[in-house]
Amino acid sequence: MENETNMNPESEKHAANFLETTETNVVPEPTIDWEPMEYTEIGTQDPQHGIVGLSPAECESVAGRLAEIGVLSPVEIEQRLLDVGYRGQQVARRAGSVLAYRHVMRLRRRFMEKRPMDALPTREHYLFLGSTGSGKTYLTELLFREIIKVPTLVADMTRFSETGYVGDDVQMLVSHLFELADKDRGWASCGVICVDEFDKLASSRSSTRFAGEGTTKDVSGFGVQRGLLTLLSGKYTTFPADFGYSGHGAQLTMPLDNMLFIACGAFSGLKGLADVTGSNASVGFGQSSKSEVDDAIAMKVGNTLLENTTVFSQYGMLPELIGRFSRLVPFQPLDEATLRDILDDTLLDQYHREFADENVELIIDDEVLGEIVTTAIRRETGARGLRASLVPHLEEAAFETFGKPGGGRAHLMWKKDRVVVDAS
Repeated sequence: MENETNMNPESEKHAANFLETTETNVVPEPTIDWEPMEYTEIGTQDPQHGIVGLSPAECESVAGRLAEIGVLSPVEIEQRLLDVGYRGQQVARRAGSVLAYRHVMRLRRRFMEKRPMDALPTREHYLFLGSTGSGKTYLTELLFREIIKVPTLVADMTRFSETGYVGDDVQMLVSHLFELADKDRGWASCGVICVDEFDKLASSRSSTRFAGEGTTKDVSGFGVQRGLLTLLSGKYTTFPADFGYSGHGAQLTMPLDNMLFIACGAFSGLKGLADVTGSNASVGFGQSSKSEVDDAIAMKVGNTLLENTTVFSQYGMLPELIGRFSRLVPFQPLDEATLRDILDDTLLDQYHREFADENVELIIDDEVLGEIVTTAIRRETGARGLRASLVPHLEEAAFETFGKPGGGRAHLMWKKDRVVVDAS
Protein backbone atom coordinates (compact mmCIF):
# COMPACT_ATOMS: atom_id res chain seq x y z
CA MET A 1 0.00 0.00 0.00
CA GLU A 2 1.42 3.36 -1.05
CA ASN A 3 2.08 6.07 1.53
CA GLU A 4 -0.78 8.61 1.42
CA THR A 5 1.59 11.48 2.23
CA ASN A 6 3.53 11.12 -1.05
CA MET A 7 2.83 13.97 -3.53
CA ASN A 8 2.58 13.52 -7.26
CA PRO A 9 4.94 15.53 -9.53
CA GLU A 10 2.27 18.07 -10.42
CA SER A 11 1.54 18.89 -6.75
CA GLU A 12 5.25 19.28 -5.97
CA LYS A 13 5.58 21.76 -8.84
CA HIS A 14 2.70 23.90 -7.53
CA ALA A 15 4.15 23.87 -3.98
CA ALA A 16 7.55 25.00 -5.22
CA ASN A 17 6.01 27.87 -7.19
CA PHE A 18 4.02 28.99 -4.14
CA LEU A 19 7.10 29.10 -1.90
CA GLU A 20 9.08 31.01 -4.53
CA THR A 21 6.28 33.59 -4.94
CA THR A 22 5.93 34.05 -1.20
CA GLU A 23 9.66 34.68 -0.71
CA THR A 24 9.83 37.26 -3.50
CA ASN A 25 6.78 39.19 -2.21
CA VAL A 26 8.01 39.68 1.35
CA VAL A 27 7.74 43.36 2.31
CA PRO A 28 11.02 44.56 3.82
CA GLU A 29 10.90 46.15 7.26
CA PRO A 30 10.96 49.96 7.14
CA THR A 31 14.11 51.73 8.25
CA ILE A 32 13.99 55.00 10.17
CA ASP A 33 16.74 57.52 9.63
CA TRP A 34 17.16 59.25 12.99
CA GLU A 35 19.21 62.38 13.30
CA PRO A 36 20.31 63.50 16.76
CA MET A 37 18.94 66.85 17.98
CA GLU A 38 21.37 69.71 18.43
CA TYR A 39 21.54 70.91 22.01
CA THR A 40 23.97 72.79 24.14
CA GLU A 41 25.23 71.72 27.51
CA ILE A 42 22.23 73.28 29.28
CA GLY A 43 20.29 70.43 30.82
CA THR A 44 21.02 66.81 31.63
CA GLN A 45 21.95 63.71 29.71
CA ASP A 46 19.12 61.78 28.10
CA PRO A 47 20.13 58.18 27.19
CA GLN A 48 17.95 58.24 24.04
CA HIS A 49 18.36 61.72 22.57
CA GLY A 50 21.62 63.03 23.93
CA ILE A 51 21.74 66.25 25.92
CA VAL A 52 18.39 67.88 26.56
CA GLY A 53 18.56 71.67 26.60
CA LEU A 54 18.43 74.69 24.31
CA SER A 55 19.91 75.19 20.86
CA PRO A 56 22.57 77.88 20.27
CA ALA A 57 19.98 80.02 18.45
CA GLU A 58 17.61 79.82 21.43
CA CYS A 59 20.41 80.79 23.82
CA GLU A 60 21.31 83.81 21.69
CA SER A 61 17.65 84.86 21.61
CA VAL A 62 17.47 84.70 25.41
CA ALA A 63 20.69 86.73 25.71
CA GLY A 64 19.20 89.43 23.50
CA ARG A 65 16.03 89.64 25.58
CA LEU A 66 18.03 89.87 28.81
CA ALA A 67 20.15 92.70 27.39
CA GLU A 68 16.95 94.68 26.75
CA ILE A 69 15.69 94.18 30.32
CA GLY A 70 18.64 95.71 32.10
CA VAL A 71 19.49 95.31 35.79
CA LEU A 72 17.82 96.90 38.81
CA SER A 73 19.26 96.61 42.32
CA PRO A 74 17.05 95.17 45.09
CA VAL A 75 16.62 98.68 46.51
CA GLU A 76 15.49 99.97 43.10
CA ILE A 77 13.12 97.05 42.67
CA GLU A 78 11.51 97.74 46.04
CA GLN A 79 11.11 101.41 45.12
CA ARG A 80 9.38 100.37 41.90
CA LEU A 81 6.94 98.35 44.00
CA LEU A 82 6.13 101.38 46.10
CA ASP A 83 5.77 103.56 43.02
CA VAL A 84 3.12 101.28 41.51
CA GLY A 85 1.12 101.25 44.73
CA TYR A 86 2.23 98.18 46.69
CA ARG A 87 1.91 98.87 50.40
CA GLY A 88 2.92 97.01 53.55
CA GLN A 89 4.74 93.67 53.93
CA GLN A 90 8.24 95.10 54.28
CA VAL A 91 9.83 91.70 54.99
CA ALA A 92 8.15 90.03 52.02
CA ARG A 93 8.78 93.07 49.81
CA ARG A 94 12.51 92.94 50.42
CA ALA A 95 12.72 89.15 50.13
CA GLY A 96 10.90 89.29 46.81
CA SER A 97 13.13 92.10 45.54
CA VAL A 98 16.26 90.08 46.31
CA LEU A 99 14.74 87.00 44.64
CA ALA A 100 13.91 88.97 41.48
CA TYR A 101 17.40 90.48 41.34
CA ARG A 102 19.12 87.11 41.82
CA HIS A 103 16.92 85.54 39.15
CA VAL A 104 17.88 88.15 36.56
CA MET A 105 21.58 88.02 37.43
CA ARG A 106 21.62 84.25 37.30
CA LEU A 107 20.10 84.34 33.81
CA ARG A 108 22.56 87.00 32.61
CA ARG A 109 25.55 85.04 33.88
CA ARG A 110 24.27 81.89 32.22
CA PHE A 111 23.24 83.22 28.81
CA MET A 112 25.23 86.43 28.39
CA GLU A 113 28.48 85.50 30.16
CA LYS A 114 28.21 81.82 29.11
CA ARG A 115 29.06 80.47 32.55
CA PRO A 116 28.55 76.73 33.10
CA MET A 117 25.68 75.57 35.28
CA ASP A 118 27.92 74.21 38.01
CA ALA A 119 29.43 77.69 38.45
CA LEU A 120 26.02 79.22 39.21
CA PRO A 121 24.03 79.10 42.44
CA THR A 122 21.21 76.57 42.49
CA ARG A 123 17.76 77.84 41.60
CA GLU A 124 15.61 78.67 44.60
CA HIS A 125 11.85 78.43 45.04
CA TYR A 126 9.84 80.52 47.52
CA LEU A 127 6.65 79.83 49.44
CA PHE A 128 4.57 82.92 50.23
CA LEU A 129 2.41 82.14 53.22
CA GLY A 130 -0.15 84.40 54.86
CA SER A 131 -3.78 85.36 55.23
CA THR A 132 -6.04 86.10 52.29
CA GLY A 133 -5.80 89.59 50.86
CA SER A 134 -2.30 90.21 52.22
CA GLY A 135 -0.71 90.73 48.77
CA LYS A 136 1.04 87.43 48.00
CA THR A 137 -0.04 86.96 44.38
CA TYR A 138 -0.05 90.69 43.69
CA LEU A 139 3.59 90.95 44.79
CA THR A 140 4.60 88.12 42.45
CA GLU A 141 2.83 89.70 39.48
CA LEU A 142 4.36 93.11 40.07
CA LEU A 143 7.90 91.79 40.61
CA PHE A 144 8.26 89.44 37.68
CA ARG A 145 5.62 90.49 35.15
CA GLU A 146 5.70 94.27 35.51
CA ILE A 147 9.19 95.14 36.82
CA ILE A 148 11.72 92.61 35.52
CA LYS A 149 9.40 91.54 32.67
CA VAL A 150 10.03 87.80 32.36
CA PRO A 151 7.29 85.34 31.34
CA THR A 152 5.11 84.96 34.44
CA LEU A 153 2.23 82.52 34.87
CA VAL A 154 -0.20 82.71 37.79
CA ALA A 155 -2.09 79.41 37.96
CA ASP A 156 -5.02 78.51 40.21
CA MET A 157 -4.20 75.00 41.41
CA THR A 158 -7.79 74.10 42.35
CA ARG A 159 -8.47 72.82 38.80
CA PHE A 160 -5.46 70.53 38.56
CA SER A 161 -5.42 66.76 39.02
CA GLU A 162 -2.96 63.90 38.70
CA THR A 163 -1.83 62.94 35.21
CA GLY A 164 -4.35 60.65 33.53
CA TYR A 165 -7.44 61.99 35.30
CA VAL A 166 -10.04 64.60 34.45
CA GLY A 167 -8.57 68.08 34.86
CA ASP A 168 -5.26 69.72 33.98
CA ASP A 169 -2.04 67.98 34.98
CA VAL A 170 1.04 69.86 36.13
CA GLN A 171 2.69 69.66 32.69
CA MET A 172 0.00 72.08 31.49
CA LEU A 173 1.67 74.72 33.65
CA VAL A 174 4.67 74.56 31.35
CA SER A 175 2.36 74.64 28.31
CA HIS A 176 0.71 77.85 29.51
CA LEU A 177 4.09 79.45 30.25
CA PHE A 178 5.26 78.41 26.76
CA GLU A 179 2.20 80.16 25.32
CA LEU A 180 2.82 83.32 27.38
CA ALA A 181 6.38 83.46 26.02
CA ASP A 182 5.00 83.54 22.43
CA LYS A 183 6.06 79.92 22.02
CA ASP A 184 9.72 80.82 22.51
CA ARG A 185 11.01 77.78 24.37
CA GLY A 186 14.23 79.44 25.47
CA TRP A 187 12.49 82.49 26.91
CA ALA A 188 9.83 80.33 28.57
CA SER A 189 12.55 78.32 30.33
CA CYS A 190 13.60 81.57 32.10
CA GLY A 191 10.09 82.32 33.34
CA VAL A 192 8.28 82.18 36.66
CA ILE A 193 5.35 79.96 37.59
CA CYS A 194 3.26 81.18 40.51
CA VAL A 195 1.33 78.28 42.04
CA ASP A 196 -1.64 80.13 43.53
CA GLU A 197 -3.98 78.52 46.08
CA PHE A 198 -1.17 76.11 46.90
CA ASP A 199 -2.71 75.17 50.24
CA LYS A 200 -5.83 73.85 48.46
CA LEU A 201 -3.72 70.88 47.34
CA ALA A 202 -3.59 69.64 50.93
CA SER A 203 -4.80 66.07 51.16
CA SER A 204 -7.53 65.31 53.67
CA ARG A 205 -6.19 62.62 55.94
CA SER A 206 -8.61 60.30 57.70
CA SER A 207 -8.18 57.15 59.72
CA THR A 208 -11.66 55.92 58.80
CA ARG A 209 -11.62 52.51 57.15
CA PHE A 210 -14.30 51.50 54.70
CA ALA A 211 -15.00 48.82 52.13
CA GLY A 212 -13.24 49.59 48.88
CA GLU A 213 -10.67 51.97 50.35
CA GLY A 214 -7.98 50.23 48.33
CA THR A 215 -9.68 51.30 45.09
CA THR A 216 -9.66 55.02 45.90
CA LYS A 217 -6.91 57.47 45.07
CA ASP A 218 -6.23 61.08 45.99
CA VAL A 219 -5.79 62.52 42.49
CA SER A 220 -6.27 66.19 43.36
CA GLY A 221 -4.16 66.29 46.55
CA PHE A 222 -1.10 64.11 46.85
CA GLY A 223 -1.27 63.30 43.13
CA VAL A 224 -0.74 66.94 42.13
CA GLN A 225 1.82 67.44 44.88
CA ARG A 226 3.90 64.58 43.50
CA GLY A 227 3.65 66.12 40.03
CA LEU A 228 4.85 69.47 41.35
CA LEU A 229 7.70 67.73 43.13
CA THR A 230 9.10 66.56 39.79
CA LEU A 231 8.97 70.10 38.39
CA LEU A 232 10.62 71.71 41.38
CA SER A 233 13.46 69.21 41.59
CA GLY A 234 13.79 68.00 37.98
CA LYS A 235 16.22 69.09 35.29
CA TYR A 236 13.79 68.93 32.39
CA THR A 237 10.24 67.89 31.61
CA THR A 238 8.11 67.10 28.59
CA PHE A 239 4.98 69.12 27.94
CA PRO A 240 2.22 69.27 25.32
CA ALA A 241 2.70 71.98 22.72
CA ASP A 242 -1.03 72.69 22.58
CA PHE A 243 -3.97 72.53 24.99
CA GLY A 244 -5.55 69.38 23.62
CA TYR A 245 -5.23 65.91 25.09
CA SER A 246 -1.75 66.09 26.50
CA GLY A 247 -1.31 62.33 26.46
CA HIS A 248 -1.78 62.07 22.70
CA GLY A 249 -0.48 65.35 21.25
CA ALA A 250 2.98 66.47 20.26
CA GLN A 251 5.42 66.67 23.16
CA LEU A 252 8.28 69.13 23.57
CA THR A 253 11.10 69.17 26.11
CA MET A 254 11.53 72.09 28.50
CA PRO A 255 14.72 72.62 30.54
CA LEU A 256 13.92 73.52 34.16
CA ASP A 257 17.34 74.66 35.33
CA ASN A 258 16.43 78.34 35.05
CA MET A 259 12.72 78.25 35.83
CA LEU A 260 11.49 79.73 39.09
CA PHE A 261 8.52 78.50 41.13
CA ILE A 262 6.66 80.54 43.74
CA ALA A 263 3.81 79.02 45.75
CA CYS A 264 1.17 81.19 47.42
CA GLY A 265 -1.22 79.93 50.07
CA ALA A 266 -3.26 81.19 53.00
CA PHE A 267 -3.06 77.87 54.93
CA SER A 268 -6.12 78.71 57.00
CA GLY A 269 -6.13 76.77 60.27
CA LEU A 270 -2.42 76.00 60.18
CA LYS A 271 -1.70 78.03 63.30
CA GLY A 272 -4.52 76.33 65.19
CA LEU A 273 -3.18 72.94 64.12
CA ALA A 274 0.28 73.93 65.33
CA ASP A 275 -1.11 75.05 68.69
CA VAL A 276 -2.96 71.76 69.15
CA THR A 277 0.05 69.72 68.07
CA GLY A 278 2.43 71.61 70.33
CA SER A 279 0.23 71.43 73.40
CA ASN A 280 -0.27 68.50 75.69
CA ALA A 281 -3.44 67.09 74.20
CA SER A 282 -5.84 65.45 76.64
CA VAL A 283 -9.33 64.01 76.70
CA GLY A 284 -12.14 63.97 79.21
CA PHE A 285 -12.35 66.61 81.94
CA GLY A 286 -8.78 67.78 81.30
CA GLN A 287 -9.21 68.75 77.66
CA SER A 288 -9.01 72.40 76.60
CA SER A 289 -12.14 74.16 75.45
CA LYS A 290 -12.46 75.04 71.76
CA SER A 291 -12.82 78.70 72.62
CA GLU A 292 -9.16 78.80 73.61
CA VAL A 293 -8.05 77.97 70.07
CA ASP A 294 -7.34 80.96 67.86
CA ASP A 295 -9.43 80.31 64.74
CA ALA A 296 -9.07 83.78 63.21
CA ILE A 297 -8.81 83.88 59.43
CA ALA A 298 -6.16 86.62 59.44
CA MET A 299 -3.45 84.88 61.41
CA LYS A 300 0.03 86.15 62.16
CA VAL A 301 2.78 83.90 60.87
CA GLY A 302 5.82 83.50 63.11
CA ASN A 303 9.21 81.88 62.53
CA THR A 304 8.35 79.00 64.86
CA LEU A 305 5.42 78.06 62.65
CA LEU A 306 7.50 78.25 59.47
CA GLU A 307 10.16 75.95 60.89
CA ASN A 308 7.67 73.26 61.91
CA THR A 309 7.58 70.87 58.96
CA THR A 310 5.54 68.37 60.96
CA VAL A 311 2.59 70.77 61.02
CA PHE A 312 2.65 71.08 57.23
CA SER A 313 2.64 67.29 56.99
CA GLN A 314 -0.35 67.05 59.30
CA TYR A 315 -2.04 69.79 57.29
CA GLY A 316 -1.86 67.47 54.28
CA MET A 317 1.30 68.55 52.44
CA LEU A 318 4.16 66.29 51.45
CA PRO A 319 7.19 67.11 53.64
CA GLU A 320 9.55 66.61 50.70
CA LEU A 321 7.55 69.13 48.65
CA ILE A 322 7.70 71.76 51.41
CA GLY A 323 11.42 71.03 51.66
CA ARG A 324 11.90 72.07 48.03
CA PHE A 325 11.14 75.67 48.98
CA SER A 326 14.35 77.25 50.19
CA ARG A 327 12.53 80.23 51.72
CA LEU A 328 9.15 80.45 53.43
CA VAL A 329 8.16 84.12 53.39
CA PRO A 330 5.50 85.19 55.93
CA PHE A 331 2.81 87.73 55.01
CA GLN A 332 1.19 89.38 58.02
CA PRO A 333 -2.41 90.66 58.12
CA LEU A 334 -2.58 94.26 56.89
CA ASP A 335 -3.02 96.81 59.67
CA GLU A 336 -5.31 99.83 59.63
CA ALA A 337 -2.67 102.29 58.41
CA THR A 338 -1.66 100.07 55.48
CA LEU A 339 -5.26 99.47 54.45
CA ARG A 340 -5.91 103.24 54.53
CA ASP A 341 -2.87 103.82 52.27
CA ILE A 342 -4.13 101.20 49.81
CA LEU A 343 -7.56 102.79 49.85
CA ASP A 344 -6.25 106.32 49.26
CA ASP A 345 -3.50 105.53 46.74
CA THR A 346 -5.08 102.77 44.65
CA LEU A 347 -8.80 102.12 44.97
CA LEU A 348 -10.05 105.69 45.24
CA ASP A 349 -8.03 106.80 42.22
CA GLN A 350 -9.70 104.12 40.12
CA TYR A 351 -13.22 105.10 41.13
CA HIS A 352 -12.52 108.84 40.86
CA ARG A 353 -11.43 108.30 37.24
CA GLU A 354 -14.54 106.25 36.49
CA PHE A 355 -16.88 108.89 37.94
CA ALA A 356 -14.95 111.62 36.11
CA ASP A 357 -15.49 109.77 32.83
CA GLU A 358 -19.23 110.04 33.54
CA ASN A 359 -18.79 113.75 34.28
CA VAL A 360 -19.68 113.17 37.93
CA GLU A 361 -17.79 114.69 40.85
CA LEU A 362 -17.18 112.08 43.58
CA ILE A 363 -16.67 113.28 47.15
CA ILE A 364 -16.10 110.89 50.06
CA ASP A 365 -15.81 112.17 53.62
CA ASP A 366 -12.93 111.04 55.81
CA GLU A 367 -15.32 109.44 58.30
CA VAL A 368 -16.68 107.20 55.55
CA LEU A 369 -13.17 106.07 54.58
CA GLY A 370 -12.43 105.23 58.22
CA GLU A 371 -15.57 103.12 58.45
CA ILE A 372 -14.64 101.27 55.25
CA VAL A 373 -11.23 100.38 56.70
CA THR A 374 -12.82 99.24 59.96
CA THR A 375 -15.26 97.03 58.09
CA ALA A 376 -12.45 95.51 56.04
CA ILE A 377 -10.53 94.62 59.21
CA ARG A 378 -13.66 93.06 60.65
CA ARG A 379 -14.06 90.92 57.53
CA GLU A 380 -10.48 89.59 57.92
CA THR A 381 -10.01 89.49 54.14
CA GLY A 382 -7.28 92.12 53.85
CA ALA A 383 -7.22 94.45 50.87
CA ARG A 384 -10.06 92.52 49.23
CA GLY A 385 -12.32 93.64 52.06
CA LEU A 386 -11.77 97.28 51.13
CA ARG A 387 -13.39 96.90 47.75
CA ALA A 388 -16.19 94.76 49.18
CA SER A 389 -16.96 97.45 51.76
CA LEU A 390 -16.73 100.40 49.36
CA VAL A 391 -18.55 99.09 46.29
CA PRO A 392 -22.11 98.94 47.75
CA HIS A 393 -22.03 102.67 48.54
CA LEU A 394 -20.53 103.57 45.18
CA GLU A 395 -23.18 101.53 43.42
CA GLU A 396 -25.89 103.66 44.98
CA ALA A 397 -24.09 106.83 43.94
CA ALA A 398 -23.57 105.51 40.42
CA PHE A 399 -27.25 104.53 40.12
CA GLU A 400 -28.34 108.08 40.90
CA THR A 401 -25.80 109.94 38.73
CA PHE A 402 -24.48 107.81 35.83
CA GLY A 403 -25.91 108.44 32.37
CA LYS A 404 -27.49 111.79 33.17
CA PRO A 405 -27.01 114.65 30.69
CA GLY A 406 -24.67 117.27 32.09
CA GLY A 407 -23.21 114.98 34.74
CA GLY A 408 -23.70 115.55 38.44
CA ARG A 409 -22.25 115.26 41.93
CA ALA A 410 -22.11 112.35 44.40
CA HIS A 411 -21.24 112.94 48.03
CA LEU A 412 -20.72 110.05 50.49
CA MET A 413 -21.07 111.28 54.06
CA TRP A 414 -21.33 109.75 57.54
CA LYS A 415 -24.62 110.52 59.33
CA LYS A 416 -26.26 108.78 62.25
CA ASP A 417 -23.74 105.92 62.27
CA ARG A 418 -24.24 105.00 58.62
CA VAL A 419 -23.11 106.04 55.14
CA VAL A 420 -25.49 108.42 53.36
CA VAL A 421 -25.27 109.17 49.63
CA ASP A 422 -26.22 112.67 48.48
CA ALA A 423 -26.59 112.60 44.69
CA SER A 424 -27.40 115.67 42.63
